[in-house]
Amino acid sequence: MDKSDMKNDDNMSREQSCFALDEGSATESEQTCTSGSSSSASSPMPMEDLGPVFDVKGIRATADSLVLTFRISRIDDPEIRDSWWEVTRTYEEFEAFNRLLVDCQKFGGMIYPPLPPPMASKYEDSFAEAPIIHRKQIERYLQMVALHPTLGRSQALADFLSPNYVIAEKAGRKGLFAKLAESFAGSSQPAKVPLRDIEEFFQNERDWSANYSIHLKTTLNAVLTVIHSEKKIIGQLKHLCTALSMNAPSSYQQETSRIHHQLHSKMADSFLSIQDLTEDGLQRGLCDFYCIWDLYLQYLANEQLMLNRRTALLINYENANRNWDKAKAHKRDEEKKRKNIPRTTLRAEEK
Repeated sequence: MDKSDMKNDDNMSREQSCFALDEGSATESEQTCTSGSSSSASSPMPMEDLGPVFDVKGIRATADSLVLTFRISRIDDPEIRDSWWEVTRTYEEFEAFNRLLVDCQKFGGMIYPPLPPPMASKYEDSFAEAPIIHRKQIERYLQMVALHPTLGRSQALADFLSPNYVIAEKAGRKGLFAKLAESFAGSSQPAKVPLRDIEEFFQNERDWSANYSIHLKTTLNAVLTVIHSEKKIIGQLKHLCTALSMNAPSSYQQETSRIHHQLHSKMADSFLSIQDLTEDGLQRGLCDFYCIWDLYLQYLANEQLMLNRRTALLINYENANRNWDKAKAHKRDEEKKRKNIPRTTLRAEEK
């Protein structure tokens, strides 16, 4: 078998498995373990590089951000790295993909990138930057999934980014009972666990996530203060432009009046350009910051929920062990009483 056939087989195995492993590296590690020295045998060969497989870039979206188009390229294969294709997905398809991504994982304890909620339920109608922020959030969500060492190599992501992707008939819709069950399950989850975790590492993670959430909110207040100051600057620039236009000289016969008019016009144009630059920078900065801020806030909420669930499960486990010990002690007492009953009856008969 030549090298080209081996590469084709490797590509097929990557596309067909959720967790693809390089056959060449596996064969090399086996040869090293069998025919190497003791030092090389004790140091196993590293597994396949868990780098990203797909590169995702958003290019356009509809006005309500319900239909988005992305440019996809596969970067794990040098031969097709420069080629790309476009996929168009609706928000319902993203919801179905997010559920499938969670269901196909066999191992627990994984923090999934949060899917941003639909734009209609999150922003007001008067918020003009809402479509831009929502599109960037969806793009960032898909990039985080693609960069994940496990989710980025899953078959669910490969199918979702394929041009021939077809959503299942009922995968993108939820019935009434399913929505009620999800809302009931979400309300029954422990939001806050007052007890500390028995392991220091997980307790430190809980403390860090809680402190980081507080710092995120403080950062948001600081950014809103800066935005409010920039809006004040824009308002003052508008007043300056209005004042210059109102105080412009009306007669142009004299040379002094002509110079004053040119000076006022230049200053008004400069103030207008500064105003436009400030508004553009404010819009771009607000969109970029709010997109990343809101996404990481949801990410921290998922992490805190997972850590609180772990602590709650450990508490339930300890309570179950205590109840089991009490039940065993009670059962031992009952056994002793049963054994003592025949002895007392024999003594009574002898008497």
